[in-house]
Amino acid sequence: MAEMVVPTSEVRAALGQITKRFDAGDSEPVFFGSHRRVQAVLVPIATWEKLLAHAEDELDLGIARRRLSDRGEWLSEEELDAAVTRAIEKASGQAPA
Repeated sequence: MAEMVVPTSEVRAALGQITKRFDAGDSEPVFFGSHRRVQAVLVPIATWEKLLAHAEDELDLGIARRRLSDRGEWLSEEELDAAVTRAIEKASGQAPA
């Protein structure tokens, strides 16, 4: 990582200026920490939301890939309907039809 590390004390003192920069459209992240070691990063909320959405998409993609590669038994549409009906009846306390 070649980012400049700003000391935490400087970030604390400049927090108002940093947020104004973000509000003005500057999306450059601020890396900060101590002893020239990055401990955290500040990013505009729009950047955070994009990163979060991307991370969630990647997690969903991983789940989908695992499920698609599952070679286990699949239920037919009729079997699925019957299983759902039984579950609903059991949850509602009704006797099976």
